[in-house]
Amino acid sequence: MSEYRRDPITGRWAIVAESRAARPNEYLKRVAPSAPEDCPFCPGHESWTPPEVAALRSPGSAANGPGWTVRTVPNKFPSLAASARPDGRSPRSEEVDRRPGYGVHEVVIETPEHGSRFSEFPPETAGAILAMARDRVRALSELPEIASVITFENSGDESGGTLFHPHLQLVALPSVPLSLAEELSGARRYAAARSVPCALESVVATERAAQERLVLETPTFTAYCPFASEYPFEVRIVPRHHAGSLAEATDAELDGLSTLLPAVLRALEKVRPMASYNLVLRSFAPVDRLPTEYHWHLDLLPRLIRPDGFELGSGIPVNPVAPESAAQELRGALGDVAR
Repeated sequence: MSEYRRDPITGRWAIVAESRAARPNEYLKRVAPSAPEDCPFCPGHESWTPPEVAALRSPGSAANGPGWTVRTVPNKFPSLAASARPDGRSPRSEEVDRRPGYGVHEVVIETPEHGSRFSEFPPETAGAILAMARDRVRALSELPEIASVITFENSGDESGGTLFHPHLQLVALPSVPLSLAEELSGARRYAAARSVPCALESVVATERAAQERLVLETPTFTAYCPFASEYPFEVRIVPRHHAGSLAEATDAELDGLSTLLPAVLRALEKVRPMASYNLVLRSFAPVDRLPTEYHWHLDLLPRLIRPDGFELGSGIPVNPVAPESAAQELRGALGDVAR
């Protein structure tokens, strides 16, 4: 059973989840990608995972068996558990504040193909994965006590991932994590100071005008390297339509993202071959009470360097690649991968 623990000085929350240590970790021992016969996410191994909660399947195929194209299951080694509902009996004091690790942790298995990467997916495959993620965010947002849903992909051995087979994860939380709360608070300050309805839309308008950090534009999304990027080749992807959650994304928007996201990932692979990365999307919940100032977005965070003692001690990241240089390289790579 996991639990939340609050630091008595900073007030920051941590999750202690000892069951996570039991996860199989291919990256600790493999030289080449693991074989499909050893993979719990490959077709024929459906019994190796908890029963599916959603799946896109060929007609006539049975649940929890082969025949799926995208499949969502509970995480076998969850950071949080829906069974750990708060009961008010956990010991709390000024020094000790611990609470049951309530939440939901799911895995979206992106494809039956073991050795593929998101960058390789055609638009129809990427679109099906994104639609599944949107629908799961909607479903999780309707659960009692859920206040936010974090959607993410870990890719590569420096990403913190443990399995090679491509998959997304969703973690639904009963609270708003600090990074999301800081974003919302900053967006409100920015909008109030400049008398604009949406801080992120204002920033995107500035980036589109300046062009120097712009990576790619489509009718539905803008991708750019943030001015204060914390990671080398960090890219932020923002929908043109204002909404506070992925749950509100339209089919047309997902169609656009299904082309743009693989293209940006291919560009990253072109400039930094086999780069590990984290793909992170943060959403508020429930959908009927979203903060109007928040604008959902997707952050691509390449894991090309490791933080040193200064960064860990100060909390100030040091990025060795200027976002202007990163954007220029990525734009050039986009032209190459499009040919």
